[in-house]
Amino acid sequence: MENFTESWSDEISVENLTESWSGEMSVENFGISCEDLTNHWLYFIFSGYLLPLVSPRLRNYFKELYNSCKHGEVSGKFVTLTEFGFEKIQNIENNNEMKNYIRRICIEKKIEYNEELIDNTAWLFSGDNDEKHQSIKQTWKRFNETIENFQKLSDSKNSNNP
Repeated sequence: MENFTESWSDEISVENLTESWSGEMSVENFGISCEDLTNHWLYFIFSGYLLPLVSPRLRNYFKELYNSCKHGEVSGKFVTLTEFGFEKIQNIENNNEMKNYIRRICIEKKIEYNEELIDNTAWLFSGDNDEKHQSIKQTWKRFNETIENFQKLSDSKNSNNP
């Protein structure tokens, strides 16, 4: 066993890596530039084909993050129609913003609605309160179930009216 170790150390000079580094880890130490990285064919495959396969929840998070940077304000007119946008509207506890958000969802899903239905639903999810309403916050899942009930209500009205 000694012969192997001796011959190995003679053939390969092992350098102490901690002595060769200046104490900083940077991209230059690896010889990689950002341009080389972004022009590499693997980068295009990852960003164009593999990244879209990432969890839809993660994609929605990044959409909301981008949207927040783009508009700079939290409003029922601007947040994405995702769980993250819903949570942002709930966090500001503004019933009018929740109404705008619900209207946008209904328009997106092509659901017929009336203002009374929107108003009542907004109080259930906005977290806002006044002298008539308590502060109620519910989950994204429950919100989607409520919106699906709008759809069923809308469909039943359409089937009863020839």
